[in-house]
Amino acid sequence: MIVIERRVHEVWEYIADPKNDPQWCDKARSVEQVEGDGPGLGARYAVMHRPIPMRRAKELAVTIEEFTPPSHMRIREEDEDGVFDVTYELEPAGDGTRLIQRDRIDWRIPRFQQPLACRLVSRDVANQFAALKRRLEAG
Repeated sequence: MIVIERRVHEVWEYIADPKNDPQWCDKARSVEQVEGDGPGLGARYAVMHRPIPMRRAKELAVTIEEFTPPSHMRIREEDEDGVFDVTYELEPAGDGTRLIQRDRIDWRIPRFQQPLACRLVSRDVANQFAALKRRLEAG
């Protein structure tokens, strides 16, 4: 959870479009929309991302599963490591926006690697939210 000192509709417009991800997510290298016209229910994207430094970038298939502007979006992200069900919830917080991310991960990696992977994902989300806050609050 993070509070961003921007109105809900401003935060929504930015995060609802996965093509903005490379600007605030250092793991995302490129985003190409492969289905749909702009962000919305059923839109699909091919994302090149590098989840682990020093390793090659790989494709992440992203589909918008739920889309309720300006307060709720659920996306499905899938790569060789797992299926990630990511939900964003936005609500007013004074003059700003409270942004909550919930993740459910169905890992495809060996069970013994999953605790470390979960810690790394949690760290990455915190870093991404900090970058998003800096970017949106800077104007």
